[in-house]
Amino acid sequence: MKLRIAALAVAAVSIVTATSACGSGTGDGASSGGSKATITWSMWSGDNESTKKLQEQMAAAQALVPDVKIELQTAPWADYFTKLNATMASGKLACITSMNGQRLSGYTAALTPLTDEDLKVAGIARTDYNPGALSVMEHGGKLYGLPYDTATMLLFYNADLFKKAGVEPPTNTWTIDQFEAAAKTITEKTGVKGFAVSLDEFQWLSLPMAKAGLQAVNEAGKLDLTNPAFVKAAEWYSGLVTGLKVSSAPPSASESAWDPGQFENGKAAMILDGTWNATRYTGKDMPFTGGAVRLPAGPAGPFGVALGSGYGIAANCANKQAALKVLGALAGPKTEAVIAKQGGYPAQLGSQPLFYDALPAETKDGLTTAFKAAFDGASAQRVTPEWEQITTAFPQELVSVYTGQKPMADMLGGLQQRFGK
Repeated sequence: MKLRIAALAVAAVSIVTATSACGSGTGDGASSGGSKATITWSMWSGDNESTKKLQEQMAAAQALVPDVKIELQTAPWADYFTKLNATMASGKLACITSMNGQRLSGYTAALTPLTDEDLKVAGIARTDYNPGALSVMEHGGKLYGLPYDTATMLLFYNADLFKKAGVEPPTNTWTIDQFEAAAKTITEKTGVKGFAVSLDEFQWLSLPMAKAGLQAVNEAGKLDLTNPAFVKAAEWYSGLVTGLKVSSAPPSASESAWDPGQFENGKAAMILDGTWNATRYTGKDMPFTGGAVRLPAGPAGPFGVALGSGYGIAANCANKQAALKVLGALAGPKTEAVIAKQGGYPAQLGSQPLFYDALPAETKDGLTTAFKAAFDGASAQRVTPEWEQITTAFPQELVSVYTGQKPMADMLGGLQQRFGK
């Protein structure tokens, strides 16, 4: 994901395009010898460590389907969807195609909706997931894949800076008002900014959505950036830079890692980021004691969205039965257990305790409490078919807002006019 999910997109890994029957044009799903079906799994990966993790997951899945050969194709996140678009146009998607839930709406025509009978073949039940996790792979009332992970946003904080400023650290019952007060006090007493604003979609959207108590896309699936409540909350967010001065403005739209850089280098006391970075920001490698809590609540109470990615079956896949077996193996408990041990947060409810068990003793209790609070009541993040274009536009637009060149309301109105069909 552009969301920095699982840190899979760092360097280039070439994508193989002609190894599977689903992608080779033969259309039969069998190996050259005709004795065993071959199903290709396409996935994003940006470095050797990430690819090694995928290979470990594939090994767990392969053991469950000895009559099917699984082949892994990888591409870095930055290239994955570009290549996906090209193979989709040619009708040669890999049978098992990995899909970011927030981009699903643009690819449903290339994926096969899963029926209850399909789930039986895959050995998966809807009750294996909470509704928020499963909904990231749903669109228009249809299920287009099975999630392998689930995520939401957390507030991460530098406990050392809170102590230096004489401010009590955040809790899972914190409010927006308490967040603002802490950011102001830390900035005044330590000279370090209390918070780092972001250019990334969910990292910047989440706090205004929490304050407003609503998403940037309404329940009808329409872009709703000019909803008065959302505009007011977004103006408050940009005001952390332009008004309260508790955040610094990113110098350019290319600073996609601005907020984590500020946090990790001790230049900001708090940031918002995904659960996928929880062990990173609270780990021993940080130069300070890090902590995490759920998002501060707005007037309407706690608010959160469920994010995630999963695997779908390509509409052009000639061997759907074999693909369903592989899908079930990749998304099932055996492979989910591997993901948990690797530090990922599994989508299946039964595998999530394994994630907590694998946490370091010194952060286990705090992170367990934060995760459970953050996911409690979280609803699926809603997007529109134009969402990728919208998020691509965010960085440049936000820099103009943070530097005072453009009011937040004007930015939101412009995007609504461009993309709010």
